Amino acid sequence: MEFTEKDREVLYSTWMSKKSKMRITQMEFAKKLGISQLNFSQLLRGEQPLTMSFVSQFSRLLHLDPKLTFPSLKQANDSGPKVVYLQSRMSVDGEIQNAYIEGNQIVVEYAHTIDQG
Repeated sequence: MEFTEKDREVLYSTWMSKKSKMRITQMEFAKKLGISQLNFSQLLRGEQPLTMSFVSQFSRLLHLDPKLTFPSLKQANDSGPKVVYLQSRMSVDGEIQNAYIEGNQIVVEYAHTIDQG
């Protein structure tokens, strides 16, 4: 899914409207998003592309329905099934040796050191 300049304009105007009502600074909100204030600023100004992950998190924190807020998602919602891109992260207790895909699964092989003492 690609977001447009219209989506970015909606993002910016929504943020400007909501931040004063919530009494939250850009720095505080960026921290809640898990990104730097600089990255958040770049997203607001269109210097970085919007991602579905960011739009989802932004909407959740501002208690918005992204399908009703962002023009590209409104159109996608009206035209039937849509693809949503998600991201998962994991940590392992060891050093990753190999990672590969089997069907819809990611297999991670890693070495874990056991202290014998």
